[in-house]
Amino acid sequence: MTWDGAFHLVNLPCVCSSGETHQFEVRTLLGPDPEGEVLYCYAKPLPPGQQGDAEYFATFKRLGLDLFQLDGVTNGLPARYQRCGITRALLPHIATRYATRIRSSRHRPLEGETRTPSATRVWQRMVDEKSAQYDATEDRYYYPRPV
Repeated sequence: MTWDGAFHLVNLPCVCSSGETHQFEVRTLLGPDPEGEVLYCYAKPLPPGQQGDAEYFATFKRLGLDLFQLDGVTNGLPARYQRCGITRALLPHIATRYATRIRSSRHRPLEGETRTPSATRVWQRMVDEKSAQYDATEDRYYYPRPV
């Protein structure tokens, strides 16, 4: 699954921790997985002339018709595009496009799940902004927050 084979989802404006605003082109592709279906998400900065080979990459495992699990995120973009809130900005678009809720993984490496400290900070910020919720019993975050 690659950038060239993925479909345009959205041009995403993000405000980085540096204070700069950057636009990212986001592309997605649904693909098979031994456990079901996976949504692959790629993001690169705009304009296209600045894109190069580096990319932001996230995977969402489909757990049901109305639930995805954010399984992994890797921001391989240059330093100026780090800490830009791409994941936080992306989740509403995925949830809307696929009419689904999104949950985090748990930090249970022995059970095959990990949630990094960085991912936990992203999710906790969304809880602080009241767009996500934390379920302590499951040790998972959910977006969107139930109304």
